[in-house]
Parts: sequence; C-alpha cells; structure tokens
Amino acid sequence: MTETRNILIIGRTGNGKSTLANVLTNSENFKEGSGTISTTKELQTGDFEIEIIGEMVQYRVIDTIGIGDTQLEQRQVLNRIAEACHKVGRGLNQIFFVLGKKFTEEELEAYNILREIIFDGTITRYTTIVRTNFPDFDSEEKCEEDREKLNQENPKLAELVSTCNKLIYVDNPSTNIEIGKDINEKQKKRKLKEIETNREKREESRDVLIKHLIKNCGNYRPSSLDNLNERVSSYMTEKEKLKEELDNLKNATEEEKRKAEEKIAELEAKIEEKVKEVLTWEERGKKWGKKWCVIS
Repeated sequence: MTETRNILIIGRTGNGKSTLANVLTNSENFKEGSGTISTTKELQTGDFEIEIIGEMVQYRVIDTIGIGDTQLEQRQVLNRIAEACHKVGRGLNQIFFVLGKKFTEEELEAYNILREIIFDGTITRYTTIVRTNFPDFDSEEKCEEDREKLNQENPKLAELVSTCNKLIYVDNPSTNIEIGKDINEKQKKRKLKEIETNREKREESRDVLIKHLIKNCGNYRPSSLDNLNERVSSYMTEKEKLKEELDNLKNATEEEKRKAEEKIAELEAKIEEKVKEVLTWEERGKKWGKKWCVIS
C-alpha cells in the first residue's frame, strides 16, 4: 500500500464540511450540523481506501474548524492551524474548499491567509472547490449554467475558480431524518423512502468525488509546511500523548486530571508561540490582526 494521501476540508460553518467528510469516508463518524453554529471544535480525521490501477490507496480526510467560527479564541485557532499542518506533514493531496449557496468575502480572505502564509501561491493547483447542496449536480448543463452565474455575480470567486484545480458539484442531503413514534404508517414509509433517496444521492456524490481524486489530484508539500512542522512537531506529539492519557484516566483522581490538563495548556501555549513565529504574525498584525476567527 502506498503512503496515505491527505485531504484537507475547509469552508464556512454550515456549508457541509463534516457531511462531505462522511460522504468521502462512507461513514457517520463526523458530526453533521444543520445550522450556522459549528459542530467541529476539534480537528477530526477519518480514513478510506480506493483502488487505483490495481493498487489500494489510503486517503485521510481532515475536517477543520469552520470559517467564521467566532466562538474560538486566538490560542485555539493557532493550535488548530498547527494540528492541521501536523496531520498533513508528509504532504497534501488536495484541499476541498466547500462552497455553499452563497460565497462571502470572509471565505475568500480565510483562503488567502492559508495561501499566502501557511502554504504558497501554488496551493490553488491543489484546491478543488466543492459546490454542495446542488440538486442538479448530475446535469452538466445545470452545472455549467451555475458556473456562468458565479462568474458574473462574483469576480473574485471567478478569479479563484480560474486558478484552482476544478469546481465540482455534489448534493449530500441529510440521512439523519427523525421518524417519530406517533406518525402513521404512510408517513413512516415516506420518511424511509426519503432517507433511502438521500443515501443514494450521497453515494452518487461520492462517485463524483472519488473519480476526481483519481484523475485530477496530485501531491503538494511546500517548504513552509516543513518549516512549521519542524517548530511544533515535538510539542504536538507530546500533546497527543497527553490527551490520550487523559482520555484513559477513567479512575484517576481529580488532581491527576488537573495536572494533565495544565500540562496540555502549557504545550498549547508553546505551540501558539511557535506558530506565531513561523507565520510572522507580528509583522502581519495590522493586516490580519482582527481575523483570528476566520481561519480554519
């Protein structure tokens, strides 16, 4: 088996990042939200395999915190940046930039921060814009109409689309449809049919995504990523071990748990400091100073 290929999913809270992660991994391991409040507060990962020219290839999906999640503090955001870079330390196969019904300046600004500070200008070649919640995703004519509409309505988005790997369309309707106890048999059958229909649409969307990964996606590893990982790797590894130990401390005393949490907080402070150094945050403070919460 070849080396794991990493897929980083970014996008605005509520656009369907976690849903896309579930569709790609063919699982329900990522918590899906239904509104503008982010359900992804920690980095989530999931693996899946596909066969390419007779060889099984493993992919890792990394679901990030949402753009526009204002509930996170500066340290949390910087630590999420470090975690994401640590996860893709050996390279990045593709960024899936999840686009919902409306494209905002905030999303473009967050992507530009990633492009200009974390990675470099060539990242657009490894970025796929995924247009979600598009019921006519299987109609090339409808997709082309939407591309033209996006080009006319938003020149900045049109510029990004022209430089990125590709703009693709999917529809991932929810399969988490509640079937109440008090509904009649007819209503129950309708809901079950809706769940099955939505599941089939998600499978068709997954086919679109998998074919794209096989045909159109390479591998990306900029020097800036290596630089950041070199600074934070030891802290990240120690933090991961401590978190695992903390999760296993079921019978530990409150004092033991408190000490472990304090140690994690100390490591997060060190990670924050190192990320700031690499990102030359002080020099860019005037430009990005108020944008902590738009980085995913």
